[in-house]
Amino acid sequence: MLTRERILNTVRTYPTPSTTNRETVCIGGITAGGEWRRLYPIPLRYLPENQQFRTWDVIEVDVRASTRDGRPESRRPHLPTLKLVDHLHDWEARCEWVKRTSFQSLRALIDAGRSLGPVTITKVIDLLARKETSEWDATRRAKLDTLMLYDQPLPLEKIPLQFRLIWHDGDDVQHDSLVISWEMAQTWRRYRKAYADPVGEMRTKLLGDYFGTSRKPEFFMGNHSQRRHIFMVCGWFVPPRGVAENEYLW
Repeated sequence: MLTRERILNTVRTYPTPSTTNRETVCIGGITAGGEWRRLYPIPLRYLPENQQFRTWDVIEVDVRASTRDGRPESRRPHLPTLKLVDHLHDWEARCEWVKRTSFQSLRALIDAGRSLGPVTITKVIDLLARKETSEWDATRRAKLDTLMLYDQPLPLEKIPLQFRLIWHDGDDVQHDSLVISWEMAQTWRRYRKAYADPVGEMRTKLLGDYFGTSRKPEFFMGNHSQRRHIFMVCGWFVPPRGVAENEYLW
């Protein structure tokens, strides 16, 4: 059964070729009622222009429970019904949606039976970048080759690095987490054209600004569909500290 929901988009992963879809992006967001949703699959770059949304857009879409994914937040969207209804520009409005869903620690998120949600950060120690192949694996490469024969696929670069963040949550537990966010991949793609040491510049920007003392950051953590004990950084929430600490706003 389809249900109409209004969702604030806070998370989107970097696209990957799919054997069953053209390409897939995992979207995460919060409903108007304060519940988290994982929307999958969404071929975001291939949606009509009037349906293409970005982080902090509010969308409306009909969804149904996923028959293949038993995680409580997972829904399958009916894409023809998707429409953009708003964009949240200021941090106060964003905090009203996000802060009421936050967890003190990753352990608290897991104990609550959640597979997706924001977790408090006390400090970020380092950004690591490990080299990977610059080519898609054989299965994904075959999918791309098939598309090239019968369709007009958009270029999709394989990021040749695996990014990880070393950080402490609100219980002061240290984590070493894979980062799969669109923002991280796109930042690297921009910085490699502008800097001789793009990863070093990214580390300086993230640790000194986004995750620095002037902000009160949280990571949007989500688990792996097949290995559900593994949680990854799917995105981040970095409001100015003064705004994030005004609890009366929400």
